[in-house]
Amino acid sequence: MKKLVLFFILCLIMVGCEKQIISEGYPEMEAFYTESCTLPAVTLDSVKSFSVKFGNYVTKYPQSKSHSLYPKIQENIKSASLRITIECDTTWDGETHINF
Repeated sequence: MKKLVLFFILCLIMVGCEKQIISEGYPEMEAFYTESCTLPAVTLDSVKSFSVKFGNYVTKYPQSKSHSLYPKIQENIKSASLRITIECDTTWDGETHINF
Protein backbone atom coordinates (compact mmCIF):
# COMPACT_ATOMS: atom_id res chain seq x y z
CA MET A 1 0.00 0.00 0.00
CA LYS A 2 2.83 2.39 0.85
CA LYS A 3 4.44 1.71 -2.52
CA LEU A 4 1.20 2.54 -4.28
CA VAL A 5 0.83 5.85 -2.42
CA LEU A 6 4.48 6.69 -3.04
CA PHE A 7 4.08 5.88 -6.73
CA PHE A 8 0.97 8.06 -6.93
CA ILE A 9 2.75 11.01 -5.27
CA LEU A 10 5.72 10.56 -7.59
CA CYS A 11 3.39 10.64 -10.61
CA LEU A 12 1.81 13.89 -9.38
CA ILE A 13 5.23 15.48 -8.94
CA MET A 14 6.31 14.44 -12.44
CA VAL A 15 3.12 15.84 -13.98
CA GLY A 16 3.58 19.11 -12.08
CA CYS A 17 7.14 19.50 -13.38
CA GLU A 18 6.20 18.61 -16.95
CA LYS A 19 4.27 21.85 -17.54
CA GLN A 20 7.24 23.95 -16.51
CA ILE A 21 9.55 22.06 -18.85
CA ILE A 22 7.09 22.40 -21.74
CA SER A 23 6.44 26.11 -21.21
CA GLU A 24 10.13 27.04 -21.14
CA GLY A 25 11.27 24.40 -23.61
CA TYR A 26 11.55 26.59 -26.71
CA PRO A 27 15.14 27.81 -27.12
CA GLU A 28 14.13 29.69 -30.28
CA MET A 29 12.16 32.11 -28.07
CA GLU A 30 15.39 33.43 -26.57
CA ALA A 31 16.75 34.09 -30.06
CA PHE A 32 13.49 35.82 -31.02
CA TYR A 33 13.67 37.96 -27.88
CA THR A 34 17.26 38.98 -28.58
CA GLU A 35 16.34 39.92 -32.13
CA SER A 36 13.22 41.78 -30.99
CA CYS A 37 15.32 43.99 -28.72
CA THR A 38 17.09 45.37 -31.82
CA LEU A 39 13.86 46.20 -33.69
CA PRO A 40 13.78 49.94 -32.87
CA ALA A 41 17.03 50.39 -34.81
CA VAL A 42 15.83 48.75 -38.05
CA THR A 43 13.40 49.81 -40.78
CA LEU A 44 9.68 49.21 -40.56
CA ASP A 45 9.96 46.63 -43.36
CA SER A 46 12.36 44.63 -41.19
CA VAL A 47 9.98 44.89 -38.23
CA LYS A 48 7.16 43.56 -40.43
CA SER A 49 9.38 40.73 -41.66
CA PHE A 50 10.31 39.78 -38.10
CA SER A 51 6.68 39.94 -37.03
CA VAL A 52 5.67 37.56 -39.83
CA LYS A 53 8.54 35.19 -38.99
CA PHE A 54 7.59 35.21 -35.31
CA GLY A 55 3.90 34.76 -36.13
CA ASN A 56 4.68 31.75 -38.31
CA TYR A 57 6.72 30.20 -35.51
CA VAL A 58 3.96 30.72 -32.96
CA THR A 59 1.42 29.26 -35.38
CA LYS A 60 3.58 26.18 -35.84
CA TYR A 61 4.24 25.83 -32.09
CA PRO A 62 1.14 27.21 -30.30
CA GLN A 63 2.37 26.14 -26.85
CA SER A 64 5.25 28.60 -27.21
CA LYS A 65 2.73 31.32 -26.28
CA SER A 66 3.05 30.14 -22.67
CA HIS A 67 6.78 30.94 -22.66
CA SER A 68 7.77 33.77 -20.32
CA LEU A 69 9.39 35.75 -23.16
CA TYR A 70 6.32 35.71 -25.43
CA PRO A 71 4.67 38.88 -24.00
CA LYS A 72 8.01 40.72 -24.03
CA ILE A 73 8.55 39.88 -27.70
CA GLN A 74 5.00 41.02 -28.51
CA GLU A 75 5.61 44.31 -26.68
CA ASN A 76 8.90 44.87 -28.52
CA ILE A 77 7.16 44.33 -31.86
CA LYS A 78 4.38 46.77 -30.95
CA SER A 79 6.74 49.48 -29.74
CA ALA A 80 8.96 49.14 -32.82
CA SER A 81 5.94 49.28 -35.15
CA LEU A 82 4.58 52.53 -33.78
CA ARG A 83 6.99 55.19 -34.97
CA ILE A 84 6.51 58.74 -36.10
CA THR A 85 9.34 60.48 -37.87
CA ILE A 86 9.09 64.18 -38.62
CA GLU A 87 11.73 65.79 -40.78
CA CYS A 88 11.94 69.49 -41.42
CA ASP A 89 13.81 71.17 -44.21
CA THR A 90 15.73 73.97 -42.55
CA THR A 91 16.83 75.61 -45.78
CA TRP A 92 14.61 78.41 -47.01
CA ASP A 93 14.23 79.47 -50.62
CA GLY A 94 13.43 83.00 -49.55
CA GLU A 95 10.48 84.83 -48.13
CA THR A 96 6.96 84.45 -49.41
CA HIS A 97 4.63 87.45 -49.07
CA ILE A 98 0.91 86.99 -49.32
CA ASN A 99 -1.21 90.12 -49.53
CA PHE A 100 -4.97 90.21 -49.07
